[in-house]
Amino acid sequence: MQVTEKKKLTLRVDSQLIEEAKAYASLNNTSISQLVEVYLRDLSRRKERAHTPLVQRLTGIIPPDSDTDDARFQYLMDKHGE
Repeated sequence: MQVTEKKKLTLRVDSQLIEEAKAYASLNNTSISQLVEVYLRDLSRRKERAHTPLVQRLTGIIPPDSDTDDARFQYLMDKHGE
């Protein structure tokens, strides 16, 4: 991981939420700063990849003009019969 310069950031947050965050950080041997940094880093990664790798591989397999309701109905009829 690349080491980058850290800068100070001041936030205004509900006082009860701050207390909960402090307790959570203490229980997890981390700091609120680290929690915020990890959260923000995760947000930027989510933006880069909107879907999981599995969803990305499956995207486009079913043609957009397919009648999936009919295909599902036919599958269930074949499986369970009438």
